Amino acid sequence: MNSRIKAGLLGASLLGIAASPQAQNRPEAWTLTPYVGGYLFDSKQDLESAPIFGLRAGYNFNAHIGAELFGSYLLTESDRDSGPDANVERNVYRFGGNLLYHFQPTKKLVPFVAVGYGRYNITVPDLNRPKTNKSLAEYGGGLKYFVSDDFALRADIRHAIGFSPSIDNVEYTFGVTWQIGGVRPVPPPVATVAEPVVCAACVVPPRIDSDGDGVEDALDKCPGTPKGMKVDSDGCVITQTIVLRAINFVFDTADLTEPSKTSIDEVYAVFKSQPNLKLEVGGHTDSKGSDAYNLKLSQRRADAVKAYLVSKGANAANITAKGYGESRPISSNDSPEGRADNRRVEFRLDGGAEYLKVYNEESSRESKKAAIKAGEKPRGKSKK
Repeated sequence: MNSRIKAGLLGASLLGIAASPQAQNRPEAWTLTPYVGGYLFDSKQDLESAPIFGLRAGYNFNAHIGAELFGSYLLTESDRDSGPDANVERNVYRFGGNLLYHFQPTKKLVPFVAVGYGRYNITVPDLNRPKTNKSLAEYGGGLKYFVSDDFALRADIRHAIGFSPSIDNVEYTFGVTWQIGGVRPVPPPVATVAEPVVCAACVVPPRIDSDGDGVEDALDKCPGTPKGMKVDSDGCVITQTIVLRAINFVFDTADLTEPSKTSIDEVYAVFKSQPNLKLEVGGHTDSKGSDAYNLKLSQRRADAVKAYLVSKGANAANITAKGYGESRPISSNDSPEGRADNRRVEFRLDGGAEYLKVYNEESSRESKKAAIKAGEKPRGKSKK
């Protein structure tokens, strides 16, 4: 197949526009996706393109990352005009698995990318030949459009690659996805309208919400809810997710960039709603410079982040700042990009209750760009 056509199909599958946040790709949900579509074989295989039918079953580890198993079937025939193989039907069975990464998962329209591995078996019943088995790597992506919280329309495309001999196939499909279970977003509170007073003696008693969870005491089945917790209609705490995102630093500095302040503001929002939580701020460096210099620089970075959180209103007693120097790299120190990844501060949350699920994520793209932008200029004896 023409490589330009394949590139166009793969690119089209990854385009998305923002939609209203009324549905989302739910964390910890199981998914089931029946689908139909088409399968285009490499010209070296001498097989006709054919319709394909299949089923995907998956699980969302969090709002962004999920995994799926798939199985599919198609009936094709040789595209040769003569010879013993001409017009002979073949049964093709595909099966394997994919890892998925979802972008803007809280929107109605959710683009995603996928990478995976699988196999296919080809049988030729009319010629009584043995099965042909082939392993294929694949990559691609698609779109999910949520028409409700549990139901989405879906389009996928995959570029399947085989080796020894090389095979270059494309699969495009359309289907529907059901989400089962998972962590559902909390609906906004329903506004209540007080009845008008018809006489001076008809005084409506005030509605009291002692724990401030949005459910008045008369209806609250779980009084004393910790401040800032999400609750159901009975005032009882439900399972909820907290995301802590790392930040990067410019070379040889402990100065906070604007993207890093945005990420730290999100961490402060967690503290504001959960004042009893304990937080460790861990500072890190790349490998340039001596171990002793790097350890001191990483401590300055951790101290700078703690100071910013305290300036916003966080309780200093609940925050520990610790420098780890260059001892815990997350990327190679052989490139400016890798070193920028390692010049970072990470957050670790302690003291959370069983209904809090904490996810630690890498720094944002904007944070990494700000860390690389200034470059790595020599500074005499300063080596970091």
